[in-house]
Amino acid sequence: MSAPDLATLLQGAGALPTLPQVVTHILETLNDDNADADSLVQRLNTDPVIVARLLAAANSSAFGLSTQVASTRQAILVLGLKTVRTITLATALIEQFGNVTSGFDGRLLWRHSVGVATCARVIAERIGHNAEAAFSAGLLHDIGQLLMLAVAPDACAEVRIRMRQGDVGIVAAEQEIFGYDHAIAGGELARLWRLPEDIVGAIHGHHRPDSGEDGEIGDLVHVAEVLSHALDLGESERNHVPDVSEIALLRLGLDWSMLAPRFPEIEARYSGVRQALGL
Repeated sequence: MSAPDLATLLQGAGALPTLPQVVTHILETLNDDNADADSLVQRLNTDPVIVARLLAAANSSAFGLSTQVASTRQAILVLGLKTVRTITLATALIEQFGNVTSGFDGRLLWRHSVGVATCARVIAERIGHNAEAAFSAGLLHDIGQLLMLAVAPDACAEVRIRMRQGDVGIVAAEQEIFGYDHAIAGGELARLWRLPEDIVGAIHGHHRPDSGEDGEIGDLVHVAEVLSHALDLGESERNHVPDVSEIALLRLGLDWSMLAPRFPEIEARYSGVRQALGL
């Protein structure tokens, strides 16, 4: 059976499990500019799993607070609305889509995504970019893989075989089998899910930063992914460090020497966020 084209793949987005209604309501509140803090706290408190994740994240080493965060309201203040939105969505995705198809451990994908998100936050802090947006984009950058696995598991199995036999990266293997890759699919899925446009761009562009089409956050997530692989944060059995775009580094005003002193901090933050999300 041949791999579906992109339009057919997106039509199959219904193959993904639906988000619980409470999560949908929380995301609607988070996306409502007129919603007040009380209504958000009330919505969040209806889902104890999400509240536990938010409190764990706010108290993790990723945020480096000296005092204990004990309430949903405090967690919102510490994390910021974008990170609350992302953790809410990520918690639902991990719970619902942990294993979208047999023979694939979805938690490995999420561990990698947490690694990229952690690196993205640190890089954003270093260059003065919005750290919440960077963390969100990093956490969601590979959602296209979820869709491809759910809709076309056999074609994805062919991708993995091609990677093993030909010693090629995932993007090249996907392009060969599907005619497009998970970054392109993920960007379109993010639009269907009405995610913020900067996150859509980061998802779409993290494997093709030289084009410059997806802005600073696309460059940032690309560099974060390379750094995450370099530090082996996702603990992949076949970790491959991709080449970093020198153009992206130049646009961000970065070089590795600026980030090297923060490697131990990145590893500690990664461990904290991974634990907070139950990975």
